[in-house]
Amino acid sequence: MTGPGGSTARNSPRVPWWPLLREVRTTPRARLLVFPHSGSGPNTLFPLFGPLPDHVEVLGLSLPGRERRFDEPPGCRLDQVLDSVADEVLGRDPLPTVVFGHSLGALLATRAARLLGAHCRAAVVSGQAPGRTPRRAHGATTDEDVVVLLREGGGTPQWVLEDPDMLAQVTRVLRADIELGREAATGFEDVRIDVPLHVLGGTADPLIPHEPLDGWADHTTGECQVLRFDGDHFFLLAEAHRPTVVDVLSRALTEG
Repeated sequence: MTGPGGSTARNSPRVPWWPLLREVRTTPRARLLVFPHSGSGPNTLFPLFGPLPDHVEVLGLSLPGRERRFDEPPGCRLDQVLDSVADEVLGRDPLPTVVFGHSLGALLATRAARLLGAHCRAAVVSGQAPGRTPRRAHGATTDEDVVVLLREGGGTPQWVLEDPDMLAQVTRVLRADIELGREAATGFEDVRIDVPLHVLGGTADPLIPHEPLDGWADHTTGECQVLRFDGDHFFLLAEAHRPTVVDVLSRALTEG
C-alpha cells in the first residue's frame, strides 16, 4: 500500500491543503469545510456548496494526487490532515464553522470537528457508517479490488474506466485514500463531538448500508438527525436530491 507520502502543511506552504473554493464577494460570516470522498477533490461537491449564500466562506480539503495537487504522489496520514486544519483553518480569522464530509470525508470531518472545538457549529456527514460498522472499501487490498469498488460504487465516468492510464492514476489515488480511511476509522467508535450532527445516506448504497446510520447518534452529545435518500453511494449529487442537501447545509450553517 502507498505509504505516508505527500508533503505536510508546514513543509509546503505554496500548495495549500485548504484552498478557497469560490470567490468571496462579501465579508464572510460563516465557514464551510468540505471533505471529499476517496479518490476525489473537493470541487466534485461544487453543486452542493455552490448555491450557498455569498457570506459563507468555503474551503476544501485538497489531498495529494488530485486537482491542484495532481503532480504530487498520493498518500498522507491522518495527523497530516489534522495538522492542516490546525495550520490553515484555525490560523484564519475565526468564523462559525460547519464541517461537511462524504464517505472518507465524513470520517475526516468528524475528527476535524473535535479538533475545531468551539469554532465548530455543526457537522454534516454523508455516505459513511458509524462506529465499528464494517466498511466495504476498507477490505480492498489489490488494484483489482479497487477497480471493482469504482465500478460498483458509481460516480466514476465510463471513459475513465475504459482508459488504462487514467484508471491506473485513479486507482493509485483511491488506494492511498483507502489507507487513510482505515487509519481514520481506527478507534472511531470513541470519537465524540459536541455539536448538532446531520447524517445523510442512500438506501441503495452498495458500499455503506443505511440501516446502521442511526448509530451516528453515539458520536455526538448534541442532536442527531438522519435523512435517508433513494439512491446509491452518490445519492447526494443526484439532481433530485441536491436541493435537500443544500438546505441541510444551509440550516447547519445557521445553528448555534
